[in-house]
Amino acid sequence: MRKTIMVTLGYTEWPVVSSLVKHGLESGDRIVTIIPSKSDARSAAAIQEIRNFLSKFSPGVSLEVLTVDVTKFEQAVATVLKRLFKEKKEGRNVIVNLSGGMRILILETYTALLLSGSAAVSEIVTEDKQELALPSLSTVSVLSLLKESDLRVLEAAKNSESVVALAKTARLPLATAYRRVVALEKMGLLATVKRDRVRTVSLTALGRVVLEVFPEK
Repeated sequence: MRKTIMVTLGYTEWPVVSSLVKHGLESGDRIVTIIPSKSDARSAAAIQEIRNFLSKFSPGVSLEVLTVDVTKFEQAVATVLKRLFKEKKEGRNVIVNLSGGMRILILETYTALLLSGSAAVSEIVTEDKQELALPSLSTVSVLSLLKESDLRVLEAAKNSESVVALAKTARLPLATAYRRVVALEKMGLLATVKRDRVRTVSLTALGRVVLEVFPEK
């Protein structure tokens, strides 16, 4: 089975090369470097070194660059999460190396990995060069539990509506909308506040990430 190695990248190529050497490469494999969207000459130089390495030793392996805006946490998590789903949908083994790059970039990537519920191999090399394998993440993702109607509820909650208004916007019976709000709140996707006997529903940070990944059709 072909594999994809996703690596958070900083100013040096060594985390990528180290992971490539460890796992080996075959024709059809893919490398995805995750970098901040703000360009940096040192990151560009590291990417070029990786291209040179692949050209010399593994010409059948592709290199792609995934840029994320690290200043927008939810959007960054959603970007990486979409890519993880894409790789898994293609039937690839996914390896995520978190050894390089900014701490916020690493945190965003790891958060996406947790949300994916994926059994992807995740690893990190510490500052003193110790290799650590992170625990298996083969758990049921909250995302797999969502129904199409749930996405409509989340979309409606973007405007912090009352349950009654939300039911109308989501095109659901009031009783159904109420049950889904309760369920989605337990999942951590919605928050509710009751004021003057009116319960207002709004998205949580996790709820906003979900809408980025699965916009309501």
